[in-house]
Amino acid sequence: MSNAAQKTPISLLQELCAINGINPEYQLMSVEGAVHAPTFMYRVRVNEVVATATGQSKKKAKHAAAKAALEALLTKEGGFQEGFASDGVLVNAENLNEIIAEAAVVPAVDENCSKNPVGALQELCMKMKWQPPYYETEKATGLPHEKIFSIMCMVDSFQTSGEGKSKRLAKRQAADKMLIRLKALNIITKDEEEAARKFEDLKIYDKDDPENFQSNLQKTYSKNVLKFLKDIKTSTSSFLLALQDIDIMDPKLDCPQLLQNIATEQNFDIIYIPIEQRGKNGECHCLLQITSLPVAVCFGSAATKEEAMTSAARNALNFIQLMCKK
Repeated sequence: MSNAAQKTPISLLQELCAINGINPEYQLMSVEGAVHAPTFMYRVRVNEVVATATGQSKKKAKHAAAKAALEALLTKEGGFQEGFASDGVLVNAENLNEIIAEAAVVPAVDENCSKNPVGALQELCMKMKWQPPYYETEKATGLPHEKIFSIMCMVDSFQTSGEGKSKRLAKRQAADKMLIRLKALNIITKDEEEAARKFEDLKIYDKDDPENFQSNLQKTYSKNVLKFLKDIKTSTSSFLLALQDIDIMDPKLDCPQLLQNIATEQNFDIIYIPIEQRGKNGECHCLLQITSLPVAVCFGSAATKEEAMTSAARNALNFIQLMCKK
């Protein structure tokens, strides 16, 4: 098997773009479905070519979008009909599927686990009407190319930690440990009221603390909200600084792309959630969630789904602009 045959759609697209001095732009468009079985939608833009695809994980959706972009680019209309060389192997429209199919045979590291402890814990908290789990990166150790991340998970006064070669794996381990701990405490039952009562009974408070009615999670959450607001206000980020002088209402402004640039720089995710039901006048609606702390949800409305997403992104930029004011 050739080296090119072991590459993923993302790496192949990256090679094609690098050869031609182009930067592929990926964007998470939406997350739909149940908490434990979400469907992710990714969009990739390469020059004038735009491809969108869905998948059961962010990685799968991103790969699918990259594959769709490659299929469009390796045509006469896409401008790369003759293909490109990858480690001495010609990649074109005729052998693309074969190369990617061979690459799929090689199992991806850490992708074999079918369960989703993060989603399961989130759904459990929603079902039991508890506060959502809170995650915080505790530390990152090791060499730059061999880092080990440690992430803390909190559900009220209960706390667990997980470690992994990526933040995602560390988060999964922390969530898995939390699920095991909650099950061991016998607070997960079919009777939600009984479960909630047991959960309250298991809370631990300091009797000498005058604020003993405030849980550890609430204290931590409040502290981190203040830290987040302070950090974003004092940030020297190039995109945040530029945002102060931008007219958010400029119709020529690419709001989704600017918001994605800020998200990448500030290390938070953007999730678009299109609302299926239209408004009274036939308009489309879209929710946009900024997965920062505090979590922010913005709303957009317009004649089409894409315009509604742009409207939500514009409102999110307005929200961030207000928070950044000195």
